[in-house]
Amino acid sequence: MGGARSRGVRRVAGVVLAGLLAAACADGDVRPQAAATGTPPRTGELTWGTCPEPSEAEAQVWGAAEHRPAYARHAARLRCGTLTVPADWTAPRGRRLELAVAILPSTGDGPAEPLALNPGGPGVSGRLMPIGIASGGARALLDRYDLVGLDVRGTGRSGPATCPAAESLDAGPQPAAPTPRTARAYWNRLARAHTTCAEADPAQLASLTTTNAAHDLDALRRALRAPRLHYYGVSWGTSLGATYRTLFPTHSGRTLLESVVSPDPDLRGLLDGVTRAREQRFEHFTAWLAARSDRYGLGTTADEVRTRLLSLRERLTTRPLRTSDGTYGRVETDQYLDAEPADRAGAGAALSSLARGRAPAGDGDGKPRTAAPPLVAPFAGTALLCSQVTHAASFTEQWSAYGERRTAYPVLGATRPMFPGSGEVPGTSTCAGLPAPERPPVEPGRADGPLLLVAHRDEVITPLPWARAMRARTGGWLLVVGEGEHGGMAGGGCAGRVVGFFAGEEGAAAEGGVCEP
Repeated sequence: MGGARSRGVRRVAGVVLAGLLAAACADGDVRPQAAATGTPPRTGELTWGTCPEPSEAEAQVWGAAEHRPAYARHAARLRCGTLTVPADWTAPRGRRLELAVAILPSTGDGPAEPLALNPGGPGVSGRLMPIGIASGGARALLDRYDLVGLDVRGTGRSGPATCPAAESLDAGPQPAAPTPRTARAYWNRLARAHTTCAEADPAQLASLTTTNAAHDLDALRRALRAPRLHYYGVSWGTSLGATYRTLFPTHSGRTLLESVVSPDPDLRGLLDGVTRAREQRFEHFTAWLAARSDRYGLGTTADEVRTRLLSLRERLTTRPLRTSDGTYGRVETDQYLDAEPADRAGAGAALSSLARGRAPAGDGDGKPRTAAPPLVAPFAGTALLCSQVTHAASFTEQWSAYGERRTAYPVLGATRPMFPGSGEVPGTSTCAGLPAPERPPVEPGRADGPLLLVAHRDEVITPLPWARAMRARTGGWLLVVGEGEHGGMAGGGCAGRVVGFFAGEEGAAAEGGVCEP
């Protein structure tokens, strides 16, 4: 999840491509038939047309340089259309929306069923996700499925919902820890921006719910004349998938939910869970560094490494290291302490250099890597998330919870959790100024189709305990991938498990509770 795209979602997409702008989509006869020319589409109708040429960001995210020929080949086969749905499924005769759909037809010889894909965000454009999947390690899904991409309502080309006042809001340079005054000021500015946008089109804001999005999925299933809908969702897409299975249990096919969001909707609990996972990951990092004391020289036991790193952070907080390459203080140190498993070697080298009073060398210094061009609709994503959680409506409540996290998790509790409900300033929320949900989110339940939940062992965006909590509600199998890459399964060494599950090989889920890429 998250307003900025994570490295994991980029891997699901097929890694980053620099500057692929071509490969427009093609026309073709597809099922079902398009609506008659000149006739306004009816609710639930899928109308086919010409695929728009991808934007630069879309091409970069959903195709990879090493997969350029595959990208072009798949794009030439893509079928694009619009699905007409009610803005509010409780008032189906009211305002209507047109949702952008793209289908990559199966290359297999037998009959194919639809497999809907969602990359999460919430708010990430998923229309071209079929190309990313078909160009990567899970490409064999095309042998038996039509891969279906959809821009969820309010995102991408599906009537994007925007809030310029909020999206242009600059939190400014962040200190090591905000003061109540600076945090409240940011909260108030964000709340005013959200209130202004909500008042401009309250019906649109009210329509941006996970429940409505799940009804959209079933409308797509009906338009495709499919008895059931198979589904692969990542991050927030797991909330959408769990909601769909609960609302339409008899129409739910094989479902894979990866990097699972907690079924408990309390935002405070979500932020606590993310922070706890980051703190635990730091403890694993100290043990990793201790096991390599001859290389990094930061201590021979986890406790010794921890003490030295926190002492180093305290020193750089009061006396930042100023070099020709930049300044290294509390913010930079926290980035290294919060390293993902894939970045541990670089972060360890950087911390070792700082401990000796030297600037880290080179680009591989363990800092977070540059994100791909965003495909996220920020306001729509915020609205979809905040419709799914019970969030504190006041700054006082958020700030109090933040204070408790700082005490409970002294290493990283003061920094911003990487979860889309957290505001740019720690101690605030992206839900500031938005109304609480009119109806409670759907409680995840059980359904007919097979279910595989996938968690990544050291992941902190959607921690492993969340997948276990979801399984207690929904049943199914749980597969743990032995690295911390958020949403990276289809693009990594465990992609075969994705293909095996959707091929009906139950052993791909049931016999191996862990996959080591």
